[in-house]
Amino acid sequence: LKYELNVTAGTLKNEISSLAPGLTYLTTVNPGYRGLTPIRNQLGQSISAFFGYQVTGLFQTAEEVAGAPAQDGKGVGRFRYADINKDGKIDDKDRTYLGSPVPKFSGGIGLTLTYKNIDLTAYANGVFGNKIFNASKWFTDFFPSFQGAAISERVKDSWSTSNRGATIPIFETASNFSTNTQANSFYIEDGSYVRLQNLGIGYTLPATVLSKLKITRLRVFASANNLLTITKYEGLDPSVGGNADTQFGIDVGNYPLTKSFNFGVNVGF
Repeated sequence: LKYELNVTAGTLKNEISSLAPGLTYLTTVNPGYRGLTPIRNQLGQSISAFFGYQVTGLFQTAEEVAGAPAQDGKGVGRFRYADINKDGKIDDKDRTYLGSPVPKFSGGIGLTLTYKNIDLTAYANGVFGNKIFNASKWFTDFFPSFQGAAISERVKDSWSTSNRGATIPIFETASNFSTNTQANSFYIEDGSYVRLQNLGIGYTLPATVLSKLKITRLRVFASANNLLTITKYEGLDPSVGGNADTQFGIDVGNYPLTKSFNFGVNVGF
C-alpha cells in the first residue's frame, strides 16, 4: 500500500485600518439589493462587513408591541430590533456590525492511495469563520417581496399565535420597516462548510494482460465532483463569491456548484 497526503491551511485577518481624513466608513460604496443595504466598509471592520439592525426576536403580544421602543411598522409577529443607543426609538443610528464575509480559516486535504493496480484519490476543502448575507430569503420568506415566485418551505414555520417559537416573521401582505424592507440579522448565516470536491478510483491492467493485448497501458477510471457539502447554511451553496468591496458574501440566488460524474479509459500503444 502506498499513500500520499497533502494538507494546506491558512488563516486570514482582514481589517480596514485607514480611510480618507474625516471618514469612518466609505460613503460611496454601499450597494443595495432590492432596497436592502447590507454592507458598510468601515474602520476597524473587515472589507464588505455586514451592517444593519440586530433582530432580538419577534413581537409576541400587543402588550409587548406597546411597551417596546418606537419602531416604524411594529406589530405582532414582526421583527423586533435592538435599541443599540438606548434612546427609546429604533432608527438608522441603531444599525450595527452583523458579521464578516471573510473566512478566518481555509484549508484542504488531498489523499492518494495505491494498492497493487488500484488507485484512489480524494480531495476535500473547507472554509470557516465567515458569515453569508442570504439575500435570497427576501424573495422566498416574505409574501409581498416577490409575489408569484417560489416560496420557501420555511414559511410553513412562520410565526402565528399557535407557533410563537418561530424565527420567521408572520406571513402577511404588509411591507414596511418591521417586515421586509431593512437589512438585518435575519439574513445573516454561518458560511462555514466542508466539501468533498473530488473522489476518484481507477484500475490499471497488469503488464501480463497488456502484453497479450499488444498495448503498453490501459487504465479505467471513474470520478465524482462536488459529491458532498457539509454546512449549516440554508441557501443553495455556501461558496458565495462576489466583488470584494461591493457584494462579497452576499447570496442573491447564485447558482450552486453541481455534482458531476465522469467515466473513462486511458489507452497507450
